[in-house]
Amino acid sequence: QLFREARDDPMSCPEPSLIPMTDILALESLSELVALLPDSALRPTILSEIVTLMNKLEGKSGTGTKSLSSSKQGAVLPELREEDLEENHVRGSGPGGQKINKTSNKVILVHMPTGLRVECQDTRSLQQNRKIARKRLRLKLDEYLNGSQSRASIKADKAATKKAKAKARSKARQRKKKQKTEAQVRSDEE
Repeated sequence: QLFREARDDPMSCPEPSLIPMTDILALESLSELVALLPDSALRPTILSEIVTLMNKLEGKSGTGTKSLSSSKQGAVLPELREEDLEENHVRGSGPGGQKINKTSNKVILVHMPTGLRVECQDTRSLQQNRKIARKRLRLKLDEYLNGSQSRASIKADKAATKKAKAKARSKARQRKKKQKTEAQVRSDEE
């Protein structure tokens, strides 16, 4: 019913809190199926429409193929346009037996404008590997385009700062402990 209403009049979508979570999950599943369409010219158009509708249903503003997950750091990952991607599925290798070795479940994504390449064979599922590869490519593209302002760099800077503070606290504790023992030794000598 939600799909029919959205198709008939996209502007009359109900309030996001009134939409059952099953409808949103159904849209996500539909986007996975559309990604497998053989018509590569039609695929990006349908996917962008699905993402736009999902954003509208979840109460997010904006259109396009933005991330459906919220960013904790506040940095926005760059968009991936399907026409900029070259996707290949090849046979996997390594542990996993027949399911890995005889099926084409390894995903290789190449971002044509930048030449960035990502491979993913984390799971035995082609669909999950496609999602993971796209997420990794977005992170890699963010690092390539934004450098020190990328999500990964910000996270690494925070971790380095936290480690430096912990080290300083530890040194201060050691110094205090050493002073305390020296003071005890002096008081024992007197």
